[in-house]
Amino acid sequence: MTGRWVLGLDGGGSKTALAYLSQDGALIGPFSAPGINPFDRPGWEGTLRAFLAAHPAPGPLVAATLGLPGYGESPDLTARQDEVCRSLLAASQTRMNDVQAAFLGAFPGGRGALLLAGTGSMAWASDGERHVRAGGWGEGFGDEGSAYWIGRAALGRASQAMDGRHPDTDFPALLLSELLGGEVTQARLLDWHHAQTHLRSAVAALARTVDALAEAGQPTALTLLDGAASELARHVHAVRAQLHLPALPWSHAGSVLTSRHLQAALRRDLGEAQPPALPPLGGALHHAAQHAGWATSLERLNAALSSPAHASLPFPAPRPQESV
Repeated sequence: MTGRWVLGLDGGGSKTALAYLSQDGALIGPFSAPGINPFDRPGWEGTLRAFLAAHPAPGPLVAATLGLPGYGESPDLTARQDEVCRSLLAASQTRMNDVQAAFLGAFPGGRGALLLAGTGSMAWASDGERHVRAGGWGEGFGDEGSAYWIGRAALGRASQAMDGRHPDTDFPALLLSELLGGEVTQARLLDWHHAQTHLRSAVAALARTVDALAEAGQPTALTLLDGAASELARHVHAVRAQLHLPALPWSHAGSVLTSRHLQAALRRDLGEAQPPALPPLGGALHHAAQHAGWATSLERLNAALSSPAHASLPFPAPRPQESV
């Protein structure tokens, strides 16, 4: 395929996506791979190397923007992320925190507050000059309102109900019977827990079940999501306060914030959300195109990323010797 291309990469805790955009607006991808968070993915380097090798640029690559989980949060890990990315891509590249890349997609004009809640949670905001953040400390400190936080809280409620410390005795089976393939017992739940190769992602996946139960009116699930909404709203209040802009527009990204119940609760607290101009991967692609000096249509890029023809394509399963 001829023409010049830019690369956008949206890294995450559970999933990574990349795509290529040409100067005339053609899109290749998105492709998907496991998460590359260096804080809890010891094999993140191998995953990133194999992912880029499996999906090389379709033509000359002139710029790349890589949204990397944890970037800028640990000097040692950030230095290693820089070193690995420089070794993989010869093109001019910009590396940034994945939430900053998502912010650039949501607010291409540079002013607003983005609340991102996927496996983890964080808010990133700017008044057009200053950039501030709240949250994003990881599950060891909080990640309040994230999918992991919801899943972990749900497991806590289920375990309490199983031994008589919580009154909702229906909740364990509703949450876990499909996951465990039948009867929910302490032994089966502990076996599942200890068998996970990446526990954080497995626990985070339970947030989908909690949301489905909340949609059906299940009381414990509703309580869990109300708690998540309260914690997530605090992120936005915090970044607004840092910038002294209590009415700063806010937007959202991440799997947790597809929940209708959560969205409604957040609207009551924060006001109406501004729809993101682009998804997180679009933010990385748009930034790379700007870096290359190209004029891109946000509407066209958003439509291309949303098209079923460009559904995310899975990363091939690694060989046994590869560490992911």
